[in-house]
Amino acid sequence: MSCGEALHTMENSYLPTGIERRAQRRVKAALPIQVRGVDAQGTEFEDLAETVEVSRRGLSFLTRRQLIPAATVTIVIPGRGPYHTGGGPADFFSQAAVIRTLKEAESYRLSLRFLGATLNTYSAETH
Repeated sequence: MSCGEALHTMENSYLPTGIERRAQRRVKAALPIQVRGVDAQGTEFEDLAETVEVSRRGLSFLTRRQLIPAATVTIVIPGRGPYHTGGGPADFFSQAAVIRTLKEAESYRLSLRFLGATLNTYSAETH
């Protein structure tokens, strides 16, 4: 066991079960999203979906497509980008990495982390 693995194991052993370790609070929200990328079979796709949870730095959603962890996709969330005077909010665009894939019945629940962008609409953080 490496020093880093030992430290990670030690740190986790002192945390009570169920304690949230994320820096951003996740919010259950059904937002329409557009997802573009390449699935686990190597097929390019562009799908419309709906989020299950959203935070400043990522989101999760259900899809029938299997994606490989660490794969990069493009996410568009209509009307959730920067506000433009006289024009309203723009769309939120971000590259995102697949950080978790969970099989749920006939679907996959994908958890994504935005790369270099944050979603200001959901800015509540726990400290």
